[in-house]
Amino acid sequence: MGIESRNLREMFAKVEDADVLRQALGALLDRIDGLEQRLTTASSVERKGGGEGKSSLIREKRDRLAEIRHGLTELNERMQRPYIVSSELQAVKDVLDTLAESGACNSVILEGEPGTGKTQWAYSEVGQELQDGKDSMLIHVRVKETMTAQDLLYSVDDVRRLSDAQARSQVPDAIREEAASWKAKILSGEVDPTEDKEYLKFKAKMKAVEELGETGKDLDYINYIDLGPLGEAIKQSGEGKTVWLVIDEIEKGREELMTGMLDEIENLTFTIAETGTKIKGDKRNLRIVITTNTEDSDKIPSSFRRRSLYHFLEYPTQGEMAEIVSLNFPRIDKDLLDYALDVYYAYHEHPQIEKKPSTPELLAWIEVLSGEFDGEIPDDVPHKEILLKFKDDQEVEIARKTIEAKEDVESRAGKLPHYVARAVQGAPVFRISGRLSDPNAQSELTRFYADLDRRGVHFVTPQFEEKREWDDYDRDYKNVRTATREFQIVMPGIEALGDGYYAIPEEHQDLLAEVLAEKVEILSGKVEFTSVDEKNNDFTRGKVEIDGYERDAYRVGNKTVVSSEYAR
Repeated sequence: MGIESRNLREMFAKVEDADVLRQALGALLDRIDGLEQRLTTASSVERKGGGEGKSSLIREKRDRLAEIRHGLTELNERMQRPYIVSSELQAVKDVLDTLAESGACNSVILEGEPGTGKTQWAYSEVGQELQDGKDSMLIHVRVKETMTAQDLLYSVDDVRRLSDAQARSQVPDAIREEAASWKAKILSGEVDPTEDKEYLKFKAKMKAVEELGETGKDLDYINYIDLGPLGEAIKQSGEGKTVWLVIDEIEKGREELMTGMLDEIENLTFTIAETGTKIKGDKRNLRIVITTNTEDSDKIPSSFRRRSLYHFLEYPTQGEMAEIVSLNFPRIDKDLLDYALDVYYAYHEHPQIEKKPSTPELLAWIEVLSGEFDGEIPDDVPHKEILLKFKDDQEVEIARKTIEAKEDVESRAGKLPHYVARAVQGAPVFRISGRLSDPNAQSELTRFYADLDRRGVHFVTPQFEEKREWDDYDRDYKNVRTATREFQIVMPGIEALGDGYYAIPEEHQDLLAEVLAEKVEILSGKVEFTSVDEKNNDFTRGKVEIDGYERDAYRVGNKTVVSSEYAR
């Protein structure tokens, strides 16, 4: 190991100091710049000398260094972004740690709209671990349509292997000249090839060169194996390193990609066929975060979902987004913040906007506004190009209305609940009993929780806090206990869909029967609404009458979705 490498490793060993971490990353980036410069010079020399094979390899190495530099820059920048972890996501993280420690499950699927912070969560967790002095690393995979499971595990650098083999199989010029000299002596009768000791020594040397050439034609594959991101994560975890592997936008890959890596994700073991080398990881050291955007999440096969925990990230409310913005811009003017959020949500929720603006775009827009409008509110919407990426989107004027009349916020089209969307996709959806998050019922549920635990149901108990609140009826202040975290079921294959709803596969339904209060059903045939509360291009929400009772219902396309009491 070189002196520079030792110095960098010593700097990384002091990562509890954020400034030291930044210095170490900066030094590493400087080294990469130096290597790229030398490779560029070497490539130029090779081209002049006609060495196209080596020039191609140099270009590949230079491109790989560029990828590493981009990844390190992104890692450094993202790890320093403030991130608000909801109590629900923190509960999922706690259960993931518990299950990984026992070897049961170490992967989680995060679903949500773009900009909800799915990927950023993993970066923030790694950044915190590094500042806490842990030996952690992050590997980020952006899934492409052409990607295969093999790409994620390992590849063989056949180009470099062939180049090395050809180089080894060539006979050096000095030996060629010596061979020609011995041939002339033998033909002239000057040397007896069966007796001459010097010739016999040369013959032995020639045999060694020949054997080296044959070996060069079939070089040891182990020197030419490049581990892919999943393979590297498995290997590093098996060597004791704490690894976070982010598989971003899994739905962009083909189904064969997802099914092809099921065993490796579940068992953290694979074999390099060319060498017979077995790579084995350690679930205790590896966290796999799989992200998916809501509009395409139905592309993830059930076999893949069953092996992971699941969490749906709701898009931040305006109040939650204000908190996120304030963390990034602690001195922002409140009126400017209110203005920016009103405009942003008007665009984000408008049904005619083709490409909704996301949180990073909001933060970039606010950064520009803060510099231009110090203590002022714009009369219109400046710099739309930061928020909106299509010409037609920039011509939508609803944001102007929102600035002039804030009550327009209330009239925006609502969102289809996630549990309804999953039911329409064919998932078996249930709602659990509200008593599980009732502060007054907790003393009666102790035995019930113990029974769930005995049956292997992973869950998170609710948390409460007590506040003094004014009671209009009694005209006095009272102590009121409210839930800061709801009861949650957190198990591989079970999807928490919000508001107490879960997608529960058939194999788990008997296990959870005591918890289930309602079942979401798709009504067949045409169903008339007795009243309509909301209607837009995506769905109709209102009430329908079933067996003499009115029930809340959603119509999506030709499907009507209702919840009814679960019949055990």
